[in-house]
Amino acid sequence: MSTDSHNHGSADTPAEISGDRPAPWAIFLDLSKPRLAFLSTLSGVAGYLAAPDDFEVLGFFAVGVAIFLAAAGALALNQVIERKVDAQMERTKNRPLPSGQITAGPAILLGIASSLLGCGIAALFLPATSTILIVATVLIYVLIYTPMKRYTHWCTHVGAIPGALPPLIGWSAATGTIDGLGLWLFFILLLWQMPHFFAIAWLYRADYAQGGLQMVSVTRPDGKRLIFENFLYLALLFPVCLAPVFLGETGWIYGSSAILLNAIFLFEGIRFARTVRTGGSTGNRLFLFSLLYLPLLLIVLLFDRTYS
Repeated sequence: MSTDSHNHGSADTPAEISGDRPAPWAIFLDLSKPRLAFLSTLSGVAGYLAAPDDFEVLGFFAVGVAIFLAAAGALALNQVIERKVDAQMERTKNRPLPSGQITAGPAILLGIASSLLGCGIAALFLPATSTILIVATVLIYVLIYTPMKRYTHWCTHVGAIPGALPPLIGWSAATGTIDGLGLWLFFILLLWQMPHFFAIAWLYRADYAQGGLQMVSVTRPDGKRLIFENFLYLALLFPVCLAPVFLGETGWIYGSSAILLNAIFLFEGIRFARTVRTGGSTGNRLFLFSLLYLPLLLIVLLFDRTYS
């Protein structure tokens, strides 16, 4: 949990807010970061659809709902832990907790209830393996990744693990196992998140420094470590994305698409490196392409999936 002793404003008590206060449902929705939760849900559903077993409507909806609720709960708890840090950063100071729209107590209850409901649905309708992975996702994100952000830039690497687990959850929901294409989807998302996060870390490096978050753009402000790691993970994406092709799990329509998407991703990484070396403040092209890259790759993979 956050041990921040600074009291930048009153993050635990309602602040006076000019204008109309958002409706309670809007506050709760904002607290759960539905877009991020939905992204996790989509990758989880992709993992389910990639499995060779027969499609089951109940399993399909159960895995989507379970991942969404568990992710939403974890994201809400993340904001509770970081409420004082968020109050110090320009881009997060208007979130529900630091802006005083909601107090910590109800936010904690919301986060725990949503997480437990997601895990409960998984326990009722999905294999035990999927439930264990969902619980692990919540615990790693809330209890390990979130507090690590205050102490070491390795938090980004740890945080990529719960972000990469949803497709493996989906795969295990369909198969009951942790293997095959589900594992390769896990590794793809694990690597994809790094340039995605690095672009954000560089763009908001001053904000992170203000909030005391130890991202690599803060701990290594010259950008050399960030550039090195960014190229490393972009390069590793090539063989990892192509592994399903050589293992006979996808065809070359996916393979050629993966090569093209990764080549563009690498090109954007080169442009981003130039920005970092010159001390520029933009990283939007790399970040924006990372948002386009993942759904395109997953769609083509599902289209060109082969079954023995």
